[in-house]
Amino acid sequence: MKKLLMVVLALSLLLTSVAGVAVAEDLREKELVTLDVIMMASAGKDGSGDVVDAINAYLEEKLNIHINLTFISYGNYTQQTNLLLSAGEGIDVFPVYMTPLTTVANNGQILPLNDLLAEYGQGIVEQIGEEFLNCGKVEDEIFGITTGRDLAASYGFEMRKDICDKYGIDYENITTLEQLHDALAIVHENEPNLVCVVPSNGELVRNWGWDPLGDASTPLGVLMDMGQSDTVVNLFETEFYKEFVTTMRQWYLEGLIMADAVSNTESVGTMMGAGTAFGGFMNLKPYFNVQETTNYGTEIVVSEIVPAFSCTSNVSMATWAISSSTRYPEACMKLLNLMYTDPVLENLMIYGIQDVHYVVKGDAANGQNIIGYPEGIDATTTTYRPSGGWLWCNQFIGHVWEGNPADYWDVTREFNETAIKSNAFGFTWDSSNVRNQVTACTNVMQKYHQALMCGAVDPEETLPKFNQELKDAGIDDIIADKQAQYDEWRAANGK
Repeated sequence: MKKLLMVVLALSLLLTSVAGVAVAEDLREKELVTLDVIMMASAGKDGSGDVVDAINAYLEEKLNIHINLTFISYGNYTQQTNLLLSAGEGIDVFPVYMTPLTTVANNGQILPLNDLLAEYGQGIVEQIGEEFLNCGKVEDEIFGITTGRDLAASYGFEMRKDICDKYGIDYENITTLEQLHDALAIVHENEPNLVCVVPSNGELVRNWGWDPLGDASTPLGVLMDMGQSDTVVNLFETEFYKEFVTTMRQWYLEGLIMADAVSNTESVGTMMGAGTAFGGFMNLKPYFNVQETTNYGTEIVVSEIVPAFSCTSNVSMATWAISSSTRYPEACMKLLNLMYTDPVLENLMIYGIQDVHYVVKGDAANGQNIIGYPEGIDATTTTYRPSGGWLWCNQFIGHVWEGNPADYWDVTREFNETAIKSNAFGFTWDSSNVRNQVTACTNVMQKYHQALMCGAVDPEETLPKFNQELKDAGIDDIIADKQAQYDEWRAANGK
């Protein structure tokens, strides 16, 4: 361990003079400060103690800061972070994920960041850019800082390559649901014991080309046509939605969709890796298949059906924030700024320790490396694998995992910049005016939406009930409030 820490400290001193990495002496805390950092994890973390020791050796040299790093599993993340925020202890810096940013901001649980960014976070501004930073605003204040990752998404289907090859499925040329149906029918006929379509944790599709104007999991009032419309509508009353759920009902009756879809608690990736499933719908990005192949140990391919587009929820769905209960807001921002700008620190956090959790296999662009697992280690046996690099602060300054091109992060930045942007990009809806209606309508959604999307119920019978209960719960009030706020935002921004 002492040898490891000496190596890390040597790297720290070596890189202190590198442009964009050095941290001025006046940013160091006068006394050693320890911050509680919360992170999501989906796999074993027996090796995290060594990683945190290495991180703290580096942070002490740079900022005179240590961290307590706590990993919370995906399934418990929302509940546990809410408990920590409510208790006002054990949490200083964390990613807001699976809870709308406006909710924690309006609850007073996180700090406004404008002044802290201006004084201690200019490296973040340079890395993320004003346009994407503004997606973390609630009214006029930035409360959450998005991560450096894919900030747009295309939508389609991921599947096992071995099965595609076995039956001659031309996955590269599947661009419609009709073509996908024909491929699934072949698999179902020849592999009757294989689940063709798995809804991950009961959710078949989160988005299929609309801007939810808020939390993507509760699309209560949307802009259709990839956000190219300026009229907020009830998604569930559109012909688009009716056609989609009717198609899924047909697939379900044909046995293409998992029989217990709505109650399924497993992910499609886990089931593909176990050899019990063929595939499932996914949000896609450049080289998504490489990520999934690495994660699940079986070669994955994808078919893109909805082209890449971006809306505020793509950006704000994962943002780093500072708890309002912290005793050290300045230190928190200094830490975040380093996490967004320092490759040594970010690689430690994302990938762990070189030659223990990963090895260098080649050169990548921008001074980074191509890396992969050491011999004899894979995704299932590594002792340090947090829930993907995407939830850490800034993948763009990190290494590139093998299988991706050397310029992968440049490709991803281009993906972000060239994706179709919603007319409402940068607009954040504040739901506080209709909070009760949102709660009531969300309860109605939970009763019907996923069952309809998974094909588990008959749309002809269920959809009218669904929409009537939404109206009774106040969806028209939500739509009117969204439209009014959106129109005001458009006027203020010259749209």
